[in-house]
Amino acid sequence: MIWWHHLREYIDKSGIENPGEKKLKSFWEMLEEIFFRNAVDALYFWLGLFTYLYLFLVGFLYLAGLSFHENLSTKIVQSLAEPYLGAAAIYTILKESRKRVGGSPSRHWGEVFVTLWFLLLVFSSAAALFSDAFVFNDTLELIIKLALSVGIIYVGGAIHRP
Repeated sequence: MIWWHHLREYIDKSGIENPGEKKLKSFWEMLEEIFFRNAVDALYFWLGLFTYLYLFLVGFLYLAGLSFHENLSTKIVQSLAEPYLGAAAIYTILKESRKRVGGSPSRHWGEVFVTLWFLLLVFSSAAALFSDAFVFNDTLELIIKLALSVGIIYVGGAIHRP
């Protein structure tokens, strides 16, 4: 088949020439679009939301002084540490594989996220070193572990760029 026949088929299917004419999609076409074409974007959204909320929760608990006592929030933060690292790793793997396979540029900025973890690490460590109000506790230890882990995950993805 000649190349312009493919182009003609695409134009006919897309409805570019007749924008007022809407083509109805079958139930199976809608399911395919929702679950297969948009699934990665939905996964990016939920993983991104979880990772940023967790980052801000950990930072807030330590810098507000709420993590110095054993309470429910510190237990929740401690128990979500490993799933959090898994989510960050899956997010990075999906991002890098999409760039390699699809050749599309990244729409998600991992650099901002890594920078926020680094800033949290610097501020919380400085607070523990130079202030009597902050101590080295389990939450600061968690911040150090997670900041270094996120940095390592990012560097691993950045070293092997497509």
